[in-house]
Amino acid sequence: MKLILKNAVTSLTVLYGLVPAIADLNETRLFNLLWSEHARFHGAWFLTFETDIASIALFLIWVRDDVFRPITFSLISMASFGVATGFGPAYGGDLVVANGYVQAVFDIGYNIFLFSVVGALLSLLLVVAKRKFRTDK
Repeated sequence: MKLILKNAVTSLTVLYGLVPAIADLNETRLFNLLWSEHARFHGAWFLTFETDIASIALFLIWVRDDVFRPITFSLISMASFGVATGFGPAYGGDLVVANGYVQAVFDIGYNIFLFSVVGALLSLLLVVAKRKFRTDK
């Protein structure tokens, strides 16, 4: 059971640690010349930070045999996305570039759908991990 849990947490960690970097390293996002240099700097900083956190999480999962901290890191990432999305109107932020193509799953924006599903799965994995493997119940 622990191996299944570690593999599930690993899959979700790779998803949030790698997919945004792949999705954002293009001319519509990080290399978008319409973005200010400072905005591109923050984009690069975020992608590096997110990838670094995911890398640390993978180290903890496979070297330190810990799933609790990696799940917590991942949930913090999901919550940060939620905060940025929720406050987007206050700072003029949006999930898509103006005139950009909006991908949707079940009529829900792709990013919101993906981060919601990953967050829900991580929450479920945290409950399972606490019930099955926590020694300080």
